[in-house]
Amino acid sequence: MNHSIWTTTTLVRRRLLTVSVAALLSWIPACGDGDPDGASDGGTEGGDGDTDGDTDGGTGGADPGQEPPAGSGEEELCDAGNASWVQQALPLIQGRKPESGREIQVLSDMIDQLDAKGMSGRAIVARGLASGERYVDRWETFFYEQTRVNRIEIKVNVPCYGVTTGAADGPNLAEFIRDNDPATSDFGAQTTMQDVLRSSLLLDDLSPYYRADLFARMAKPLTGANVSAQDLDQMRRTNYGEIFESAYMGRKTSCLECHNSNASVTYNSDPLYNRHWPIQGHFEKAVWGEHAGRPEEEFFAAFRWNGFADTGSVRPWGMSGECGSFTTGHSGDLWDWDGYLAGALPAAPQLFDVEPKLHSGFESLTLDGLMLGSDDAVPADQALAYLTSATVANAVWKEAMGSRLVVANNFPRNDKQREIMQDLTEAFVEFSYSPRELLVEVVTHPYYNQAPPASCGATSPYNLEPVFDPFSVDAADPNTRMNSVGDAVHRHSAWVLMDSAMQSMWWDRPQRFGPATNFSQPNSLDFLESQGVFIKDAVPGFNGIDFYGMLFWEQELAAGNDPFLNGACTGPLSGGCAPTDFVNALMNTAQATSNATAEDVILAVKDRLLGVSSLTETERPFVEGLLGVPLSAPVDSVEINAFEAGVRRFAGLLLNTPQYMLSGVAPAGESAEPLLVVDGTSTLALCEALGGDILASAGEAYSCSDAGITID
Repeated sequence: MNHSIWTTTTLVRRRLLTVSVAALLSWIPACGDGDPDGASDGGTEGGDGDTDGDTDGGTGGADPGQEPPAGSGEEELCDAGNASWVQQALPLIQGRKPESGREIQVLSDMIDQLDAKGMSGRAIVARGLASGERYVDRWETFFYEQTRVNRIEIKVNVPCYGVTTGAADGPNLAEFIRDNDPATSDFGAQTTMQDVLRSSLLLDDLSPYYRADLFARMAKPLTGANVSAQDLDQMRRTNYGEIFESAYMGRKTSCLECHNSNASVTYNSDPLYNRHWPIQGHFEKAVWGEHAGRPEEEFFAAFRWNGFADTGSVRPWGMSGECGSFTTGHSGDLWDWDGYLAGALPAAPQLFDVEPKLHSGFESLTLDGLMLGSDDAVPADQALAYLTSATVANAVWKEAMGSRLVVANNFPRNDKQREIMQDLTEAFVEFSYSPRELLVEVVTHPYYNQAPPASCGATSPYNLEPVFDPFSVDAADPNTRMNSVGDAVHRHSAWVLMDSAMQSMWWDRPQRFGPATNFSQPNSLDFLESQGVFIKDAVPGFNGIDFYGMLFWEQELAAGNDPFLNGACTGPLSGGCAPTDFVNALMNTAQATSNATAEDVILAVKDRLLGVSSLTETERPFVEGLLGVPLSAPVDSVEINAFEAGVRRFAGLLLNTPQYMLSGVAPAGESAEPLLVVDGTSTLALCEALGGDILASAGEAYSCSDAGITID
């Protein structure tokens, strides 16, 4: 760790630890108001809520050897309001924090006025935000992670996944792939996978990307030394096959013997004790041929590289040769294993035998819906498409809520998890694999944007079905067997957190890939890895908080200086790259504003980063200690360079607060407009930028003024 930075941050932390604590405490009571003694650990603080006197481990009357039954509490929903919804939806949909309290107010007013017209304001705003370059950039990165696109070393393929052509700017490429066969059609341009994904997002149909990715990932296989060609080919099949299981099927062959849609060791015919709630349909039998799966070598046979990806001249849909050239023939198999994937495969199988099944499954599922037989049989092609759709739905829910709708065996553990997962999957399919409509379903779900239960008079702090933590049903205290809003609090995912900080400060975003050369790697790789970015198969990333990651985050950002991550530039919502970073622009504004004080500058920073334009009495003396000047000091009376350094440290401190880093409960606070407003961030500028993206596309007439937005 850089010694000078460490010294700086240590001094800041010594003087401002109380500010961090105060900031945290100003946020936590909103989560704990319903639990007066602060107990959130299953009633270990004296067991006050255990009204039935159960002290024998909380089996709740269960038969010996069985898990206790689920809690019998009723859910009580507490929506946190439109301002909170905006604060949570923007990072999810566009990968950035609100620009200020002014943006929160504009979007909240927009929702209120749409609701007053009898429309679904949140759904319309969500659809509007799910468009444009910020949305495409954010979800391109997300789906790269979901499909395990490597960013370093032997499997990185920058010329295919990190380069765009003009085809990325519209939906035509994705539409062509959707409607055509990969082996016999040619789009007429040597396009890339980045083109395909961006085009799919613009078409609002992810099926072209998932079909094309089957082939393109084969262009960069595992390599090895001192290993036979046969053994290396087997390792490659296993590598590609396991990624397919994880990223597409949401299943693992090795788990199917104990857990599948037909049976599970955790199933119980009594709903109170049942811990296995699959979506109806025998999907595994349709895909693997047997409920309990089949030998991996048979299922992975189609993912062979030798004789398929190492020879041939067929470029799927005429894509760039950097994304692979393949043969449609059936020779060159080094193992001659029988293949099975959604049906028996021909001798020496390969992906041109599998892709048509996924293609037809996507088509028939949208046109006809899921067709279940009398014995819950599922057509094989539909099973492929449905499991892929459920995997996508589950991943997007996790991104929004912080937890999956399944447990480690890849099945829901209770009926509520299954209900949500099935509803999201069916919506995704119904709207032709639309990530936009899937997001709308998630952000308008009753469990999204929940407030602390005390805010709506709920009778218990555990007022939600056990969706976020399904194991809470086993708690010793029966009063804690439901979930609380605290179970949904989680850190923003790595890319969202880093992109948000860069956008907030008008710094360059992190670089996604290195240069288009062999073994390239993105700039500041250690920083990306420390925050949980998916780097490669062996470094799959994470979405949590650890000590090392927090130290690295602090090292990079605590001083409030640009970490120079060398990615795409950022700037105001009105468009373009900012000529200077936000703090510098703010200082220029302050120096040009009569009677501006140090407090005015600090309030503008806090408004920018947290959407709150006030200081608590607890915070004030510590902020003054950080700045080295009284908050009442006029800006034109301070030593400007030293003052700016203090302002940057204050910004760096806010970037390290739970209000900035966490999602699940939005911080509450005043949103009055501060005295200092940087050009491009005024209410009028934000209204004009947002109105065009959201209301114009929805066919709603509106007008903007310094006071906000008015929908006709």
